[in-house]
Amino acid sequence: MNNPNAPVLDQTAVSGCGRFAATPPVTERSPAVRRAEELAAILDDVHGISADVHELRSGNAIVSVFLGLLAYTDGETFWWTGPELSNSGSPLLSSELTLPLAAEQLAKHYRILRARPAAGVLGSELPLLADALLPDDAGDVAPR
Repeated sequence: MNNPNAPVLDQTAVSGCGRFAATPPVTERSPAVRRAEELAAILDDVHGISADVHELRSGNAIVSVFLGLLAYTDGETFWWTGPELSNSGSPLLSSELTLPLAAEQLAKHYRILRARPAAGVLGSELPLLADALLPDDAGDVAPR
């Protein structure tokens, strides 16, 4: 029976002793990760903004643009919390369907956040990457 997760054997001998080297299976990126990578590339190529892509256990992906500026995607839509507040003082949620519009809006929000002191961003209600990547059940982590 073939196991789809089994390592693939490389046909090159290891150390001349006739054994084969195991090559780990190539995992395909999810549609959300591919779409997030496309957004990160546009941010870099068009706006000169370097961004990181992270896959979530949910299957969604995050594009980390700047401290407090995380764009989420399910592979179709992008959404993020913008740096501007609503009339009631709560953060505004932004969303876009197209890569160019999402990149343009994120670049605008990036410039707003770059002009603010980091302490102001840390003390706000904007999301942080560590909060998004840690599991909900992580609890408090005590230093050793």
